[in-house]
Amino acid sequence: VVARLLEDEAPITCENFWKAIARPHTAALHHGGETGPEMWCFVPEPAEEIPYENSTVFPEHGDILYYHYRQPPTRDGVMVYDIGIYWDRGQSKLKQGWIAGNLFARISGRRQIELLRKEAGRLLLEGSGTVTLRRKG
Repeated sequence: VVARLLEDEAPITCENFWKAIARPHTAALHHGGETGPEMWCFVPEPAEEIPYENSTVFPEHGDILYYHYRQPPTRDGVMVYDIGIYWDRGQSKLKQGWIAGNLFARISGRRQIELLRKEAGRLLLEGSGTVTLRRKG
């Protein structure tokens, strides 16, 4: 699928995301367990601290959220960097509470959303998969 970056709404997030995937980034892709209709993968650590910008806890279908948060003390308190790709309306609530994500990209168009939902269905049946994040071209 192809996503459009929301560079006007989340410029710092977009800039750091592009820098982090200057070379194509391949990662395990998972289906969200607690957040509902979400697929997610870890992304490289950003070059700088990213503020919350254009953040939400209620993504819509096609929204891609950039998450950056410290795991709770029971999990060593390390920073987590991942993206959530929502194939329907979702929520950013985990056991530890609400976690806002920066809405920085969006997948749109009926065909693209259908492809997104097809992949989500496959992940639900088969478990994890693989995703490669790269610039179109």
